[in-house]
Amino acid sequence: MSSLTSKEIHQLSEETGFSKLAIQDWYKRFIHDCPTGSISKERYLNLYRSFYPRARNSDTYAQIFFTTFDEDRDQALNFREFLRVVAVTQGTDEKAKLELAFKAYNRNQVETNLPRKQLRTMIIAILDLAETSDEDEEGGYEEKREKIIEWAMKCLGLDEKADISKREFIRRCRDDVNLYEFLSFRSVPKPNCPDGDLKGKEKYKISITTGSEGKKLSRSKSSGTDANVYLVLHGETSSSESIHLQHSQTYKDPFEHGHTDMFTQFLPALGEIKGATLWHTGDKNQGWFVDNMLITNEATNTTTYFPVQRWLDSDEYDKMTKVELIPNQPPGYAEVSDS
Repeated sequence: MSSLTSKEIHQLSEETGFSKLAIQDWYKRFIHDCPTGSISKERYLNLYRSFYPRARNSDTYAQIFFTTFDEDRDQALNFREFLRVVAVTQGTDEKAKLELAFKAYNRNQVETNLPRKQLRTMIIAILDLAETSDEDEEGGYEEKREKIIEWAMKCLGLDEKADISKREFIRRCRDDVNLYEFLSFRSVPKPNCPDGDLKGKEKYKISITTGSEGKKLSRSKSSGTDANVYLVLHGETSSSESIHLQHSQTYKDPFEHGHTDMFTQFLPALGEIKGATLWHTGDKNQGWFVDNMLITNEATNTTTYFPVQRWLDSDEYDKMTKVELIPNQPPGYAEVSDS
């Protein structure tokens, strides 16, 4: 695929609800990371292996959904198939997400009932994805797993019958937020590296909390920002490149008042995190009150805490929008001369 035609863009817009500009932007990024024009099955499985490095087994879950997405059965996801995945997983339509889950759990059968036996297999795949092999050592693992399976079956009414219709599956999941969170599709963010190239990289989770208490000096204003936010991590052995924090895993609009946004990055090993540089490019109307930041290296299972607790604002306090951070030490504000 060298480029998208106007007809193709229009069709994709009708299918996904994305604007034409958004589709062109997704296509540009897709071709940059996947110059072959598709995501192979092996790469798709590798995304899950990298995003869930401590999972008991991520392959079963990933393979079930890959089969659902691969509509032309060519063992690869083309841009159209990929964009449909994005449209569902990034959207807010609970029904669409549950319809996708039902189709996957029912082996691509959308009009027939989902058998209890098949759903049990899928629940085990979910638990294999969410749990780690370390939990075996804690004891009582099998008993805990059976209790979760029993809970899900009872919530769906499958403790008393052999199958469930799509309509009832969706209704029961939408009526129970815990059941919805458990059974709806678990996607992985697109990795920040070329196609399949995760060698030598470690998975870092970045959590940033925008304060809910901060107030501007001159006026009351929301502590969130719409500005572009960037981060550099400084490790014992090296520093990361500048990271643009733009696709939150927890909220559609990142850095809003009182929200905690999660980001995942695959970076070269940095060693023990010694510091960080955090900044945004907004003007005086886009000040941001940052409460704290957590950096977790999942390869080493270590977390570094940065208590930021200050405004990054070109119009208030020390008028700084960029701050150098040290673990466990609030940076405070620079002294500002009255003259």
